Amino acid sequence: MKNSFILSLAIIFLFGTACKDDASNDPVDPSAGISTFKGTQSPGDVWDWTLNSNDNTFTCVWDHGSFDDESDDITVQGTYTVLPSGFLECTINGVAPSTPDIPADGTAWFYAMHLPDMAMVIKPEGSIKGDIIAAVAAGDCSDVVGDYNYFNIAPGNGEKYDPNTEEAYGRATFLDNGDGTYEIHGDKYSLDCANGGPCTVDTGIQDSPAAVCTENGAIVISSSGSTVTEGQFTKSGVMMLDKGEGNGGVLALSKANAFEFDDLDGLEFVGLAYLPANNDNKTVPVHLSFEDDGQTIIGTGTKIENINTGALEADESVSMRFDSNDQGLMLGQMTHGDGKSTYFVASFLSSEGKKIIVLSSTSSPDNDPFILVVASK
Repeated sequence: MKNSFILSLAIIFLFGTACKDDASNDPVDPSAGISTFKGTQSPGDVWDWTLNSNDNTFTCVWDHGSFDDESDDITVQGTYTVLPSGFLECTINGVAPSTPDIPADGTAWFYAMHLPDMAMVIKPEGSIKGDIIAAVAAGDCSDVVGDYNYFNIAPGNGEKYDPNTEEAYGRATFLDNGDGTYEIHGDKYSLDCANGGPCTVDTGIQDSPAAVCTENGAIVISSSGSTVTEGQFTKSGVMMLDKGEGNGGVLALSKANAFEFDDLDGLEFVGLAYLPANNDNKTVPVHLSFEDDGQTIIGTGTKIENINTGALEADESVSMRFDSNDQGLMLGQMTHGDGKSTYFVASFLSSEGKKIIVLSSTSSPDNDPFILVVASK
């Protein structure tokens, strides 16, 4: 059994939030309050869930074994609330089949960030710990074709993962073959490619099997009769892929919906930082603000001290300087509290007035990998 049950619960939480936000539309048709999502979690767990904003409940199915074996799937149910900070909190009250790893007595709870019609990002908390879960809203098969900037958001090898010398980000193009399948092309890079360094990984996406879209923008990639990748596309341009146990997953943003870093001036974002090398708090809530210093856009990032209220830590922040745009991938440097800098790669997306940033970098002084996923306030 994978050790990501915690994340899955968190994901459920996210789902609830997403629908909760949509509940403000007061749908007449009860089915209008039902939303579905698919998410990826390290080391390669897939989550499918349904969120009901009519009664603030959720149902989530955690595939914690192989893609094609449903006998080890676990279904989790619960309720959710929206916190004053805008984050969501979800409580689990049902698990089938029952397992001691997932409490169903209300003691298991999580935080999540919801981006309506785009994505949900889940932060495990309380008695349950684990890796971040990146989930994408259901879309349509017509959403698959396009160009994407992607990031390894859930590496499959945890603390051993080094984005400076391993695949960290890339570009992927999905083409319609006209026979119900989709061809995948692109390039992948290590993070050291962003700083003019040795560029340890710089290669094309080779020999990828064709993808098949099943329904609601969900895709399946198979090899030798077995599923090797599951994914989800949505109309907003957010996409996820789960590459199976031990291989992690990716979160991607469509280049067609990208915006320039000049548009960040004066904006504030909240979201989550994922630090896979951390033993305990792997997912940390963060706040970002941006301003033009006359030469480029400068960002200031601060940890959120109280996720319930959104209060910020007073004495810990980082600054981000955006330097260039490389075909939709924004490159820059991040200066940490110790004065040292690391390079980062980011991608931006805008949909229906909401902006999303996904950013990959490393910490100082330990040079540990981390991912930021934030949404505009």
